[in-house]
Amino acid sequence: MESKNHLRGVQLFELGRFQEAITYLSEAVSESAYNYPSKYYLALCFFNINNYERATQIIDELLQETPNEGNLFFLKGQIASRLGKLQDAIDLADKSIELDPYQAVYFGFKGALLMDKKKFEEALHFVNEGLQLDPKNSTCLNMRARLLTRLNRKEEANQTVEHILYDNPEDDYAHANVGWVSLENGDTKKALHHFKQALQLNPNAQYAREGMATAIKSKNLLYKWYLKYAFWISKQSSRNQWVFIIGLYITYRLGIKVLEASDLTFLIIPLVILYLIFVLGGWIMEALSNTILLGDSYGKYLLTENQKYSGYAFGGLTLAGILAVIAFLTFNNPMYKLWGFTCFCTILPLPGSFLRSSKKTRMIGLCYGIAMLCVGFFGILFTPDIMLVGGIVLGMMVLYTWLFNFIS
Repeated sequence: MESKNHLRGVQLFELGRFQEAITYLSEAVSESAYNYPSKYYLALCFFNINNYERATQIIDELLQETPNEGNLFFLKGQIASRLGKLQDAIDLADKSIELDPYQAVYFGFKGALLMDKKKFEEALHFVNEGLQLDPKNSTCLNMRARLLTRLNRKEEANQTVEHILYDNPEDDYAHANVGWVSLENGDTKKALHHFKQALQLNPNAQYAREGMATAIKSKNLLYKWYLKYAFWISKQSSRNQWVFIIGLYITYRLGIKVLEASDLTFLIIPLVILYLIFVLGGWIMEALSNTILLGDSYGKYLLTENQKYSGYAFGGLTLAGILAVIAFLTFNNPMYKLWGFTCFCTILPLPGSFLRSSKKTRMIGLCYGIAMLCVGFFGILFTPDIMLVGGIVLGMMVLYTWLFNFIS
């Protein structure tokens, strides 16, 4: 007979009340040292409240008792994925498939990991294998739609989307996923409809909230074109991304040389402006759109805390830069010009740091931005050469664009 504490803990787990479930499941575990179901649900609870260290500890204890359980390796793989340990997650997914090759969700998970590595064809192979085991598996269907979109097989992606909605009409994740696929295919109206459906089914669905915010931003023509570029570049491998960035820079430099040799020097400034808009637009567009949404009576509720911080940082730096320029024009003090220039340069690393996926890159961006502000505002205490200080700030900004791509 199952423990009452276990039954109550599972009930609370299924209601999403993980913290309360932990209390009952811990009691159930204490009643029997070898209570596998209670320990497993306890690990799931810690996983869902992002306490990965405790979840891993429980899983390792269970693996000592039952070393051939595929679901334990699957859960451990999910933890590795959330911690950014992609190769470890893939190895654990392989182990779970090896131990239990009849679980479609394991194949869907492996496909998701391979998609993160931009191995789209290989990922699709695993997802299709999962669908052979269970043609209605929502994880595999959702992954298949996203992969087909990445592979530009839009007709097949749309057919998969139809299956997803037919089989899961009340699934908020299915609607959110269809919204993202529609957004990537350029159908903003359809995307908004499905994000709205997802949020009606689950108002706390973060995946749908992010999608709704992105869809609203895409109504802006400039952001819409940026989004098209972002989707395109995300499909490229890291190597191809570097090739594109370097190739673009070489083309830009050659363009300037050609214009100089052709006595068309009046076109150099527009070329430089276009190049800077293209290159720097990707660094500031998200933060700029978050600032705009903060002023929207409905849009601001779609932003996460980090997105709000990003918007405040962008708005604050922009306002401070404008005020410093006005002060320079009013008092003709070059120090104000330096401060304004510093604020505008810091727009690249600081607001965007809040939007990074990993804690490490967030901290690097935040510290780098603060360092730039310190150099710009307090550098004159160490040297009277304002041009030198400004040159260092500019150099830090340029270095960051290359350094961060490498770190990412």
